[in-house]
Amino acid sequence: MKPITLFLLISFVSIVAFCQNTLSTVVRQKEIFTSQYEMAAAGSKILYLPMDYGKSAFSDQQKDAIKRLKDAIIVRIDLVYSDYPATTDFSPLTQRRLETLQQALPALFSDKTIEFRKIRQTAGTTRELASGLQHGFFIYFRPLPTKGSGKGEVTKLTSLLAKTPEKSLPDSDAIELCSQSTIVTDTNSIRLLDLPENCTRTISKISVKDAISRKLIEKKEEKDYSDRGDSVFYIEDTRDGGCDFGDYIIYDLPDTTVTQVFKRHHWAHSVIVADVTGSMYPYTAQLLKWLQLNLTDKQKNYFIFFNDGDDKDDDKKVIGRTGGIYSVVADNYDDVEKTIKTAMTNGSGGDVPENNIEALLASDKVCNSCDSIIMIADNWAPVKDISLLSSWHKPVKVVVCGVFDKINKDYLKLARDTKGSIHLMEEDIYTLSELKEGETIRIHGITYKLVDGNFVETGYKRTL
Repeated sequence: MKPITLFLLISFVSIVAFCQNTLSTVVRQKEIFTSQYEMAAAGSKILYLPMDYGKSAFSDQQKDAIKRLKDAIIVRIDLVYSDYPATTDFSPLTQRRLETLQQALPALFSDKTIEFRKIRQTAGTTRELASGLQHGFFIYFRPLPTKGSGKGEVTKLTSLLAKTPEKSLPDSDAIELCSQSTIVTDTNSIRLLDLPENCTRTISKISVKDAISRKLIEKKEEKDYSDRGDSVFYIEDTRDGGCDFGDYIIYDLPDTTVTQVFKRHHWAHSVIVADVTGSMYPYTAQLLKWLQLNLTDKQKNYFIFFNDGDDKDDDKKVIGRTGGIYSVVADNYDDVEKTIKTAMTNGSGGDVPENNIEALLASDKVCNSCDSIIMIADNWAPVKDISLLSSWHKPVKVVVCGVFDKINKDYLKLARDTKGSIHLMEEDIYTLSELKEGETIRIHGITYKLVDGNFVETGYKRTL
């Protein structure tokens, strides 16, 4: 799966994102309230750019980190801040913060498919508690796949299967924690972030005057802190050995969708149709680990793996004849792993949409009598050949990977039109086929309406 620079051609964008993400539009959109912000695990990397309480400037290191995302796939940007004081209108501060982001990477605001959210945390009922909460931007992204990058994905897959740590990677993958600090008067009053690997947290008690002299707190805040005591706790998180970067963290939260879905279900006599393009390798590893434990030589097992065209140029891809489809009928694990790695090596995707239906149609030739058709799909990638769906007439169980809250509407349509089902990390949805024209369904706080046989978002949640 290969993106056009900063253009996510996906169909599961927010209502706000249907129009251009102008800075003023984001400032005016409604806030989402939550007690304390938690990052979403959805098969993405998350660049966290901390901002001091009430501040709007980026450091030079943060600006460099943002610019390095110019060719990444970006799906969401959360601006996170606290609710203190609760009656305050934070629009002026929000505007300044967004202007700072726009100056660092203007293209973010011309891409209408990036979802912007303003998250207001209500746990900060005092200045001290508010200062201890996270403030700043969380940018959800995937590094840019390139033609021929399938071999690198195979290396990562092999590493995951062997349970050995991957070597550090260049470009966007190399962004990591250098340092960040927090001042609090009570370490029991806040919930600290989990640290990435190879990082150390130190907590030291220093005087308020020392904190001011070291510019950890401002002079005008001296009275606020001194009223609570003559000392504060200085919490500093640093990368072991130091680094040349600073002031930001990259998180890579695990999304265990495939593992969890296959734990819940035991689908007999099935054919598995799996997307093995680009960044799907973590899910492919989950499938292979499950097969290591469950595949037996007592029966044949059927698989289709697709990579959207074997690195074929995008303008040469023809709907229904894109290619990059690999089938295997096996009674042993080694044949399956070999086929997957061949498919990954020969192609990493290309344009963002994938040839899911072409692969689905190919599965019927491999196992026409299979009772269960299971598709492992990438929520970040639309179905390029959805027009072929009318040629398919069996229920499809769609395992959707990489879901924040919105589900790609192509997969909702695929499940409904085939009288199939949707399977997420913690939820199974079986009622889509019962939905009639004009009716709505609410999933993960998002309301979808069936309009002319397609799903349209009509509302979304304002609390987390």
